[in-house]
Amino acid sequence: MTARILAALSAAAIVAVFATAPAADDGRLPSGSPSDAAIRRSRDRGVERLVAMQQADGSWGSGGFRGSVAVTANAVLALVAAGSTPTSGPHARAAARGVAFLLESADADGLFDSREPGSRGPMYGQAYATLVLAELLGEIDSPSVPGVLARSAALFESAQNEEGGWRYQPKPGDADVSVTSAVVVALAALEKSGIAVSRRCVERAVAYLRRLQNDDGGFRYQASAGESAAPRTAAAIVAMFAAGESADDAGRAAIARGIAWLERHPIELDPPTAYSLYGAAAATAAFWQAGGEPWKRFFGSMSERLLALQQPDGSWPDPSCPEYGTAAAVMTLSVPDGLIPVFQP
Repeated sequence: MTARILAALSAAAIVAVFATAPAADDGRLPSGSPSDAAIRRSRDRGVERLVAMQQADGSWGSGGFRGSVAVTANAVLALVAAGSTPTSGPHARAAARGVAFLLESADADGLFDSREPGSRGPMYGQAYATLVLAELLGEIDSPSVPGVLARSAALFESAQNEEGGWRYQPKPGDADVSVTSAVVVALAALEKSGIAVSRRCVERAVAYLRRLQNDDGGFRYQASAGESAAPRTAAAIVAMFAAGESADDAGRAAIARGIAWLERHPIELDPPTAYSLYGAAAATAAFWQAGGEPWKRFFGSMSERLLALQQPDGSWPDPSCPEYGTAAAVMTLSVPDGLIPVFQP
């Protein structure tokens, strides 16, 4: 699994946790945008296709991503965003089977063991699996979940490096903005679900993310000098929202600079790249938090472009696998519905 494709898996999980946060106005889209009905039809076709692509063992993923914890967690979150939990909704059974696969993948030491070929390490999947189980804690009929989540929280703390971040492996090493952003969101979800999380761990992670913001307002990949890029900037902004940085003057200023940078550097979907749907999902979360006219301008354009990219079978393509691409697109289109029960303001 390449670093580029791994990074693309983070944003779908990130975007889902913010679906309950209200935009700053009534959310009406600019003239010429797809109608709510067209967006819902597209989203529902994607959901049906996603359910049809679930594997017999409850997982999602194909090719080099078959049996992927990360893809499975994203798919479950997509179902939740579209109205199905493990106990309710038209696709409750599919969601429950996905959750069961995640729980079966949890080792005694707190690590979710993803076995897809070519993986550079399990920390993306660790963040996403933790996120979905924390969000659905009250919907999962298993007494093992709190213990699984507590062990995952301990693993995050022990794997944090000296800079305050994380990368591919469940041990201190180097760090990057995409893995660290995904872990910060997972830590926030753990706190919301009542699982003890080290505040020092979260504070160090946010400080690391802040150090990655360039003078232009965008975010670079690692601590060494590097260019800003839209997908990583969006992911960092969403993580900062998750960590409560919008309540702090310096945090609000950093977020505002990032949003302004994203407005100047829109996500590229045509031609699609390994970062396309990652960027779409992360940027949707970021602009949803920002609200107002920036949100309406962004989502009007993004929804139009996503509908144009949908395949005849209802899926969306992605260099990783269509299961991930479809999950990311479904969650992106579902954000205005506000159905994820976590991160209530």
